[in-house]
Amino acid sequence: KVILDHLKKEGHKLFIVTSHKVYDYYKDNYNNVYNIEGLELVFKKNAVLNLQSLFKNLQKISKKSYDKFVKVRKEIDEFNPEIAISDVETFTSYIANEKGIPSISIDNQHFLVHGEYSFPEKYRLSYLKALMILKGITLRSKYYLIMALQGSKIKNKTNVFQIKPVIREEILNIKTKSEDYVFVYQSTKSYDKLIDILKRINYKFIIYGFDKDQKVGNLIFKKFRDDKTYINDLANSKAVITNGGFTLISEAVYLHKPILVVPIKKHFEQIMNALYVQENKIGEFYDDLNENHVVEFIMNLKKYKFDKFEKWDNEQTFNLLDMLIRKELK
Repeated sequence: KVILDHLKKEGHKLFIVTSHKVYDYYKDNYNNVYNIEGLELVFKKNAVLNLQSLFKNLQKISKKSYDKFVKVRKEIDEFNPEIAISDVETFTSYIANEKGIPSISIDNQHFLVHGEYSFPEKYRLSYLKALMILKGITLRSKYYLIMALQGSKIKNKTNVFQIKPVIREEILNIKTKSEDYVFVYQSTKSYDKLIDILKRINYKFIIYGFDKDQKVGNLIFKKFRDDKTYINDLANSKAVITNGGFTLISEAVYLHKPILVVPIKKHFEQIMNALYVQENKIGEFYDDLNENHVVEFIMNLKKYKFDKFEKWDNEQTFNLLDMLIRKELK
């Protein structure tokens, strides 16, 4: 959304393709938003189920999805785009290559391909699977703008650029507090073990990701309804418990909130993000969580220091993106 808002402000005509809940979110904010079938992962108990994910995506192959594809494809032909910008999305990279137009990839996932990093050997299978999927679902882009947190390094290539994480304007401008609760976000509703652990701890937790509004003892569940409530809850928290999603980790780093990360099992990108948190001593990383881990994390929040982390904004990314677009539209 940050990138789309910038492009709109610069006067570019936009044709947006997306899927699932993001479609509902975007169609309220932009014109020319089209719904396509996107890839999905199936989770159980905070783990990716590979076979079930494969079958779920194969089930999307139908006359209905084909007709939707043909309709959107026709609309794209009439729109006649000059540049495609994607965030690891199969359809857009396919269209760009088919039409022979330049494509710009803006994401953090391609750090796995172009970054300089190491990891424990026990994650090698997850690493190989992640690379295979990443290269399999996206075709080659002309330029890569790869989001990476401070201290990370990208291999030196002429078409690959390291950028700082793109941060929402609302996060950039908010004033933070440190109130007596922990902000919790889970992208897998099936991770009931976490809820059982938090129930037994005498502390307040505000929890997103379970798609319900409910108060159960010390746990306050909230549905995601608007950016403002979610961002205020994040900005005023004492700390964050999450999977290894890059966006929330980036925002927590920006807001100087200690992070406890329990990445989705076999999800290598999230494992890498968790390793970053651990190695930079701004939080903790556990493959499996127990009550003691959470209690020790909350009791020792003062030990996580953010002194070396400088604040940043999106201007360098916007300037780079504008330059590449001008270069291609000459």
